[in-house]
Amino acid sequence: MSGSLKISGDKDVDARYKYLRNRHGAVNSAANGYRLDRIFKRDQEALLSAIDPQNGPFLDIACGSGLMLAPLLNKGQDVYGLDFNADACAAAHANGIKIIRGDAFNIPLPDAVIGHIVNCQFLNQQPAAQAEKFIQESARVLKPDGKLVILWRHARSFIHISAHAVFTIMDKFSGQPPFPQYAHSFNEIESFAAKAGLNVEKKAVTLPFFSLQMISPDAPGANIIGASQFIVLKKS
Repeated sequence: MSGSLKISGDKDVDARYKYLRNRHGAVNSAANGYRLDRIFKRDQEALLSAIDPQNGPFLDIACGSGLMLAPLLNKGQDVYGLDFNADACAAAHANGIKIIRGDAFNIPLPDAVIGHIVNCQFLNQQPAAQAEKFIQESARVLKPDGKLVILWRHARSFIHISAHAVFTIMDKFSGQPPFPQYAHSFNEIESFAAKAGLNVEKKAVTLPFFSLQMISPDAPGANIIGASQFIVLKKS
């Protein structure tokens, strides 16, 4: 897909995030699209649980306000965020993240320079071709043995379908711009990863409870109460 089409797509999503940042401010997880702060913290715990703090630098792609990897700053780690949106970059910079303004599908970094990449609740805004390009680019900039950790909404689970329907109606009446909603299966993401030279280290489905809980994607409840899909990919 051409860069011009990608920029157009980003502007559509940017309208939603601009509304949220103006309403909630850069230090609130709601500015990054989270309905509840406890859900943000659950996602953050999931991503951080997969990170080796000794293998940096760390890059949060589509970082928004830069809150996801903020705990690593207190440990003196080299933490970067990449986002296309200028306001998001400014907010992340204010939150202490080293910012790269750029495209997640054409990452402005040389090959093999990043130890860990995290990406949270981004794939649902991208069609399959863009998701594949994102994984290819992430693999390119990862060091050997580096990891790509991705969390995205389980868009086909019963609980998410129900919640999305309710929130879509609420947003329509409140005048909030809508988010795109693409579903991506584990099989699809694993296929993209294999072509990019990434191996699956872990995959799970998170549950919408107060503390972080994960179950196998094949567990009976995964397609009923699964909140997000979670995968850790390691570069050969």
